Amino acid sequence: MATSTSKRKLCSQPKPVPQLHDPNIAPGRLSFIITTNKKWVNGTNIKYMFVAGPEGQRKVVRKAFTHWKNLGIGLTFTEVKNVTESMVRIGFDQSDGSWSYVGRDILTIPKNQTTMNFGWDLTTPYGYTTALHEIGHTLGFQHEHQSPFAGIVWNVNAVYQEFTGSPNFWTKSQIDSNIINKISPNQVKGSNWDANSIMEYEFGPGLIIKPEEYKNGITPPGTLSKLDISGVKSFYPPKTKVKVIKLQPQKSVVIKAASGEQADFVFKAPFTKKYTFQTYGQMDTVMVVSEKAKKDNPYLSGDDDSGFEKNTKIQLPLVKGREYIIKVRVLYSPEKGSGGIVVS
Repeated sequence: MATSTSKRKLCSQPKPVPQLHDPNIAPGRLSFIITTNKKWVNGTNIKYMFVAGPEGQRKVVRKAFTHWKNLGIGLTFTEVKNVTESMVRIGFDQSDGSWSYVGRDILTIPKNQTTMNFGWDLTTPYGYTTALHEIGHTLGFQHEHQSPFAGIVWNVNAVYQEFTGSPNFWTKSQIDSNIINKISPNQVKGSNWDANSIMEYEFGPGLIIKPEEYKNGITPPGTLSKLDISGVKSFYPPKTKVKVIKLQPQKSVVIKAASGEQADFVFKAPFTKKYTFQTYGQMDTVMVVSEKAKKDNPYLSGDDDSGFEKNTKIQLPLVKGREYIIKVRVLYSPEKGSGGIVVS
């Protein structure tokens, strides 16, 4: 029989970063934005560092990053030592539980703070599951049991009793935010609930009223499910499938990407001077500019116009003869070709 959740500590998420937008934004547009704007621009090299922790624990986290990478997704992961280079900062505070900020929310967290923490031993099978789970949050995925499509009706009193007790000792507010509260439907792509997901908790008997098949609990296998793999590949397709378009000064290019898709461009600077990259049209986008290099493509700048009546714009001093990669993640577009990009 599976170990009850009362015997295990579970991931307890920090308060999410508020998503700001124009209050008059159309509901359909907002739905597309919220679904995708925590996801990374595909092709991002996510740089992580350890701020503490014994080597044995670090090895487990490295292995978990490799597990995600080996799916063939369009993201890469690099361990760095310098905090100024880092995006993800990983701690091992045993008094703080295990958690991670979600997706690009990480970029809003000050460099002197961790963005992921592990509060228990990772050298067990459950510890490895925890590492995979927290990295799933870092990639932009939420708790699966909070999906609005799960259809879960909780025995609320039993849930409170279970999780206010040992070993989690959560407050009712923590229980609500990590279990009871459902994610808004416009934050979820698709309509499938995956009880086998790495982002699903294990629940013991007596906590779920409906669906009836889960009255005796949920016992996910503790590794990536088929839907986890297909889902992460849909957001981050392998880079071999990406078509890169060349940009020329003063020549606009239509962005042929629908909501949730991405367009990639390359620009070779003809002169050493400051250039402006700007999108136009009716799209909501995230734009990132990196310098093309042999080993790594250093991040230079990014902009996000989602939820407001403006367009992304980045100004950078560039060097003659060097190539630069411009990635545009389209969060919302009324239709393909409803906007474009120009460099000047």
